Amino acid sequence: MKGLRDFRRQLRDTLDKYKVDFWQTETCIMSNDQEIGGGGGFDRTMKTALYVARIIHHDLVYAKARSWQWWRAIGGDYKDGLIREYTDSDLRDGRVEDSKLLWVLGNYSRFIRPGAVRMSVRTKDKDGREVEEGDTEQKGLMCSAYQNTNRQWVMVVINYADKERTFTFDVDDAKAKSWQGYRTSDRADENLLPVEKLKKGQPVTVPARSVVTFVSNEL
Repeated sequence: MKGLRDFRRQLRDTLDKYKVDFWQTETCIMSNDQEIGGGGGFDRTMKTALYVARIIHHDLVYAKARSWQWWRAIGGDYKDGLIREYTDSDLRDGRVEDSKLLWVLGNYSRFIRPGAVRMSVRTKDKDGREVEEGDTEQKGLMCSAYQNTNRQWVMVVINYADKERTFTFDVDDAKAKSWQGYRTSDRADENLLPVEKLKKGQPVTVPARSVVTFVSNEL
């Protein structure tokens, strides 16, 4: 797990040395992804979705990728397809089924728009003491924040843990007066589901094994 950070920091150091940036253009679930049981078998649950969300978080926060892309949209009985296709035997018809991975990618791509800038996140404990790298609990909460070109704020929170987490957050922007959340979880009806709007400084609870995107509003 430590390698998730270290490899990306090494990459960033090398890129900075040569003054270049990079796009992450191809991530694929393979047989060595033991935490999710390898690449075989279409996954309808949050297991693969959270696993990939954690990769996205580390690529953006530690390697500072300028773009992040998924390589396969539609596939068969494997985890790498965002959509599973079922083709009839005569090849004339069929049906498709979406994955939670599709929707979790939307927690990023629907709200973080081209030209957005990633902003740093500082975390504090209940006594107000700053927590080093508190924005990245690899088996718990992971948080990254962005500002779009229209000055709208976006925060993506991953809860990898098996229990809900409650916290408060704020940004140094007087115009960000409320936040609309969009949640993806294992519940069938929670695919970027709009949840209760938050007032500035109001505590928020992120359910276990879910991803929530918060988007700022001026009212």
